[in-house]
Amino acid sequence: MLPFRLIFPVCLLIACPISGWAQTALDPDTARICGTVKDTPFPAQDRPGVDESKTLTGCVSQDLYYGFGKAPYYEQARKCAYLEMDTGNNKAFSGRSILMMIYANGLSVPRNLDLSIRLACEIGGGDAAGAVHQLQRYKAANWQGNNFSICDHSSAPYLYQQCALLDDRFDRVTRHEKLDAIAAQWTSRQKRAYQSFLKTAIAFFEARAHGEINLESTFAVQEVAFHERELIATLEKFEKGELPKFAEADLKKAEEEMQVKFSETQTKDPHQWGTVSSESIRKTQPSWLAYREAWIALGKARWPNVTPTSWKTWTAQERVVMLERSLH
Repeated sequence: MLPFRLIFPVCLLIACPISGWAQTALDPDTARICGTVKDTPFPAQDRPGVDESKTLTGCVSQDLYYGFGKAPYYEQARKCAYLEMDTGNNKAFSGRSILMMIYANGLSVPRNLDLSIRLACEIGGGDAAGAVHQLQRYKAANWQGNNFSICDHSSAPYLYQQCALLDDRFDRVTRHEKLDAIAAQWTSRQKRAYQSFLKTAIAFFEARAHGEINLESTFAVQEVAFHERELIATLEKFEKGELPKFAEADLKKAEEEMQVKFSETQTKDPHQWGTVSSESIRKTQPSWLAYREAWIALGKARWPNVTPTSWKTWTAQERVVMLERSLH
């Protein structure tokens, strides 16, 4: 497999702090349930020992719990989550939230729904009542499942966003496996060109997501995912022989259309619409130019019969579509 792995900004990848969740007042019934479990102890034997704590320095319980393409390691996730909780790490998927799921699902420890409910109460926030009552129902029914998730109740904007980002991490593993598989049978030279291309492509996708897409109704990672899926479909099409074929006249027309559309983004009044601005699009343009050159270089290595003119024409046509979307 190619050593290609996308690294999102830290806040998006491992989720942002949940500080402020507990400020949401609990309704009387939920508060009553929370009162019955508030003194439930944390089993001393479930915490990491001194030597284990040193080994787990810098661990991320979310990665250990979910695996993301690897086997989950629930015991280490639990011990790591204790360390995170003790150091005040209150990200959406760490510390208390990971422990809440581990104790609810009985993963690497005996099931302890009272402790899970206590943790849900301590996490608080707009979705706390849903989690608390769900866990209380599980307790009454002697539930023996293992699929309880903090995302079962994620209607509040913050947790909804974080759970969407979590879903994308799983989807991203699949997308990257597909990207790797496309070049699995290529020559060493072609694989090197592909690796360089992917690095440039992802850099452009990220720049576009943050600079050319109105993020008032979407998330940057969703936009990156959209471009990755489009890239997979395009590469698969090219591998079937459906390749660009254009003449100089086509290139001239495409570049003229692209320039007109780009000019529209720079003269739009007002110069800021949503999270997009004329300046942010202008700053993203060099990243797109690098992306275009990367296509030409990859084409030369993998599909040498396609002319640079054809690659330039095709990418210009694609850019017109991108800029049109950025304007709305």
